[in-house]
Amino acid sequence: MTVQKQLLAPAKINLTLRVVGRRGDGYHLLESIMVYLPLYDTLAFSLRTDRQITLRCEPEVTVAAEENLVFQAAQQLQQQAGVQQGVDIQLKKSIPHGAGLGGGSSDCATTLLALNQLWGVGWSSARLRQLGVTLGADVPIFLLGQGALAEGVGEQLTPIAKLPSWPLVVVNPGVALSTVEVFKAHAKRVAGRYSEPGEGRGWLELPELEPTILCNDLTADATGLCPQVAQALELLNDSGAMAAEMSGSGATVYGVYESRELAQKASEILQAKQPQWLVLQTEILND
Repeated sequence: MTVQKQLLAPAKINLTLRVVGRRGDGYHLLESIMVYLPLYDTLAFSLRTDRQITLRCEPEVTVAAEENLVFQAAQQLQQQAGVQQGVDIQLKKSIPHGAGLGGGSSDCATTLLALNQLWGVGWSSARLRQLGVTLGADVPIFLLGQGALAEGVGEQLTPIAKLPSWPLVVVNPGVALSTVEVFKAHAKRVAGRYSEPGEGRGWLELPELEPTILCNDLTADATGLCPQVAQALELLNDSGAMAAEMSGSGATVYGVYESRELAQKASEILQAKQPQWLVLQTEILND
């Protein structure tokens, strides 16, 4: 396979996540600030002269390629743009699956960006986002290329000009959580009494984002399904985090620290206590 393009697909975390309603089609309405992390999957693309699309994953997965968002992104762009070429795609995973870090959505967005160029489609960013949101609610934020407030089902994006440079410790307890099941649990718990909309606009009006804004309406529901989420949050708080919260629908959590030194020390303590967990000392990606 002669690689014509290789790209990195970053992870994300949700600094805030409010569930403010539900559409008639079942999709939930959100207000969420999402930012990128320097944790990446790697995708390599090689053009084909026929229209076949192939996907190879490392490590190998049991799910059929046709069910992967990367394959679906390539297929939909090919069909909708009338592309007569195919592509071989290699996906090397580093972002945990079912972790609330947006790995699948990021891979999907990266595929759309790569093939939009390689296939000479030439769609605008806005048009790519229109396709992206049909594949996944988090796909548009990765097509935007910067941290933003996401509203609606994820398609309404307001970029955030000044992102915080907080030292972080990101913890994944090695458990995959189903987004569908977490949202089902949330819907049952709140019984139609969703968070009031509008808080997201208030976040944008702040002179700068502070750790006090961290919130996630799904945390209680995820901890009910996965006790390790609560355990990981407790460990972060006990390690000196100024604030700690869950990302997305879990099971990944993260803590904000006053300094890189404190974050590094906390990550070492947490890794020693839970050697099987993914513990990453990092910070928000600002470029």
